[in-house]
Amino acid sequence: MFDFFAEKGFRKYLKEARRILDVNWTGRYTKPSPSLYPHQWNWDSGFIAIGYAHYHQRRAMQELRSLFEHQWENGMVPQIAFNPDSLGHYFPEPDFWQAPDGRLTSGITMPPLHATAALHIWEHASDRGLAKEFLDEMFQHLMALHRYFYHYRDPERTGLVYIRHPWESGLDNSPNWDGPLRNIEVDPRQLPPYERKDLEHGIPAEQRPTDADYDRYVYLVDLFRRHRYDEERIYGECPFLVQDVLFNSILCRAGRDLVEIGTIIGKDTGEAEEWLEQTSSAIRERLWSPERAQFDPIDLVTGHQLETATAASFMPLYSFSATQEQADILYERLNSVSFCALHQGNCFTIPNFDMRQEGFDSRNYWRGPVWININWMLSQGLQHYGFRQKSDSMKKDIIQLPVRFGFHEYFDSITGRGYGSSGFSWTAALFIDLIHDYFDADKHRMNWAGWTEKEKLKDPVFLNEVPGLEPGQIDLLPSRLMTAMGDLRSTFFDAHRGIVDYRSLKDSPEYHAYLELSARLRTFDLNTLSREAERLAFWINLYNTLVIHAIIELDITSSVREIPNFFQAVHYRIGHLAFSLDDIEHGILRSNARHPHRLTRQFGKNDPRRVFMQDHVDPRVHFALTCGSRSCAPINYYDPGELEEQLEEAAHQFVDSSEVVILPEKNTVLLSPIFKWYVRDFGSRKNILEFILRHLHTGEEADYLAAHIDTIRTEYLSYDWNLNRAL
Repeated sequence: MFDFFAEKGFRKYLKEARRILDVNWTGRYTKPSPSLYPHQWNWDSGFIAIGYAHYHQRRAMQELRSLFEHQWENGMVPQIAFNPDSLGHYFPEPDFWQAPDGRLTSGITMPPLHATAALHIWEHASDRGLAKEFLDEMFQHLMALHRYFYHYRDPERTGLVYIRHPWESGLDNSPNWDGPLRNIEVDPRQLPPYERKDLEHGIPAEQRPTDADYDRYVYLVDLFRRHRYDEERIYGECPFLVQDVLFNSILCRAGRDLVEIGTIIGKDTGEAEEWLEQTSSAIRERLWSPERAQFDPIDLVTGHQLETATAASFMPLYSFSATQEQADILYERLNSVSFCALHQGNCFTIPNFDMRQEGFDSRNYWRGPVWININWMLSQGLQHYGFRQKSDSMKKDIIQLPVRFGFHEYFDSITGRGYGSSGFSWTAALFIDLIHDYFDADKHRMNWAGWTEKEKLKDPVFLNEVPGLEPGQIDLLPSRLMTAMGDLRSTFFDAHRGIVDYRSLKDSPEYHAYLELSARLRTFDLNTLSREAERLAFWINLYNTLVIHAIIELDITSSVREIPNFFQAVHYRIGHLAFSLDDIEHGILRSNARHPHRLTRQFGKNDPRRVFMQDHVDPRVHFALTCGSRSCAPINYYDPGELEEQLEEAAHQFVDSSEVVILPEKNTVLLSPIFKWYVRDFGSRKNILEFILRHLHTGEEADYLAAHIDTIRTEYLSYDWNLNRAL
């Protein structure tokens, strides 16, 4: 495996995302958009700080500092902090909220993403000392915020906090709130006068909440201000009290991150750990609906769970609070026609409302479009629970929707068209996060900088020369070795998530059993591998296991690029011959082809290893080999009896992953650099596109590629050399 300066297919879009954040930056905080939202929004700033964390640490920290300057004495962080220089263009503004002590804020809150954002800043900090000071500064404010929720918003001490206004959920006009809002009787004549401002910015009324909805929103705000924001009095009278799945899931995930922050800076985390355990248990026990096999909110006014059909039901995946059994059940629904199944082809994944419901509208705010922030969270949860392919599909849509249709507030789940405000900050910020995280956009410009680079290995390293082991019986070695590889795979490889649990593997009996068998390769006769499928599976599995063996024994922690000549220096001795990773890949599996960055073939004319070369190159092998990195193929074990089907499936999964992105509006296909490095193995650029077309699931993208295969432009993504390790 090899990396050189690939064209960065997302460079210009990354630049545009940063430009949007620059335009919306006020000097103290970042506006959600240039026009409709001129003030600072609570969870928007959390998402925005996550994007800044990758390239502008000081601005990321300032984003959260600015928000927490408006924290109330009781610990609440308000939904909106108003800019006094931008008043008159939004409703409701401070004169309507009448917040205590003349504060220029709203009187409600939003999902508490802030500990998660603060930890993200630390994890990606260029100045760790400054970041640690920031965590130390923020910890007391974050604790006060979480203490507010558990003291004031969970009076019965259930572990679940309630919201008292639909706007607090972040999902303003979600169908989840239709029932509770209908139960609020409002006499419009008794409402304080108000004028909506949201329809003055060119957004069609059918894409926004109705006037009846707004009457109820205003009724609730009026109730809060009449009670002077006394939480106890509001709780006793408010007709909208809901223990929301999304809100509690974000609180739970933030609680995990708050505990981690406390650990980093050496603070007592006992109270935060109690909150975390209580909320995590309450989510999986109290919010789970066995009848509907999903998580549903609880209406505290009626005492019943609400029957819902939105993406919010899947949010316990993001908080890691669902059991694996619950996650498996959720996945069946999430990956169905209700929420745009894998390879469905006529939609973008995932819409925020069930597509089969009568009220589904692919354009109307929280009633059917795709929202980048929701999918960003859910994709993390899906990956955590092992649903890598679906997670990857969601990431692919998070990337391609802004690229194809612009950085909008939300997107049509059928056509992809952007709606709401353009130049939307959290769309730009989360696009930046995903590009940096998934495609490694800037982090590894070589030293390939960022890793602690070790010296080159001056001499070949033979990893299967274990002192004290006798050769032993070799007639059954191939099958026993394959069995040992299979044991490693089943216990320590996660093919769905593409990761390896190196830490647990190192001290396991399965690993030591494999070491013993690999040592006996020294007396193995490769000529006993008679069948083609047996030989191919043997070399693929041996390559993959040698990579893992080397990562463990050479104490690699971040990337195989820590050792510049990793693929040339690491060897197994088989019989009287030595085979490096490059020997296996380029000499054996690629039929003695040239390394992409060398002038000569792997084996010389008289090299005795030439007799073991594959007769022809099967390009699908590139999607079976793992290099211990995230942009490689997922780790798997290949069975000679199922090899053809497994190679075909590996090719399908890679082509359908975020390593291949087709942009019809740009007449461009973005490809993994693997296709650039090994173009000769496929035959030509057109052969590559034909290969992709054969392995791409049918749909709009496949149809476009088929129709434009001779004219479509090709750009290449960067390669992510981060270690494919379990966290």
